[in-house]
Amino acid sequence: MDFSGPLGYTAKAMSYALAVSEENAAAGKIVTAPTCGSCGVLPGVLYYLQDVYKPPRIKILRALLTAGIVGNVIKTTGSISGAEVGCQGEVGSACAMASAAATYLLGGSNYQIEYAAEMGLEHHLGLTCDPVMGLVQIPCIERNALATMRALNHATYALLSDGRHRVSLDNVITVMMETGEALPYIFKETSRGGLATVR
Repeated sequence: MDFSGPLGYTAKAMSYALAVSEENAAAGKIVTAPTCGSCGVLPGVLYYLQDVYKPPRIKILRALLTAGIVGNVIKTTGSISGAEVGCQGEVGSACAMASAAATYLLGGSNYQIEYAAEMGLEHHLGLTCDPVMGLVQIPCIERNALATMRALNHATYALLSDGRHRVSLDNVITVMMETGEALPYIFKETSRGGLATVR
């Protein structure tokens, strides 16, 4: 496979997310961004953008602050817990955080940053938590890699607009909670339904 062109950039961003997820799974340096199961998305996005654009350290720190604000809003008014609302609360929140951070880092306005965060969560609504054989690393690690790419896409999409949009991040958080509460418990972090039952 030839990864020398645009696919190489895609593979590089995903590999950074995979590295963080695998380090967590191996009980190495533990990262929670916002949870262990969704740990690779934000670092994968930021490390990739740092590698490609070489922003000053202060911009990376501000991007982390931006992500932290989004994560705290979701945690305070919604949930980041797979046990409570399914994987939408973990990988969805991580993708929202990373989308906002990437948009900030690429020069987005506050409207564009919020729009990217909203898409990051919206496009994960209804995602169940499916720890295969009780291992939260499966399929979380794949979800981290793919959410990294989605976060970069959300940033791009938001930056192509003026950031004004119909559905707010607050609305999506409310819907995530409603969806999570409606999910049967077997599709949360219980290992009793969905892919978790695959042997």
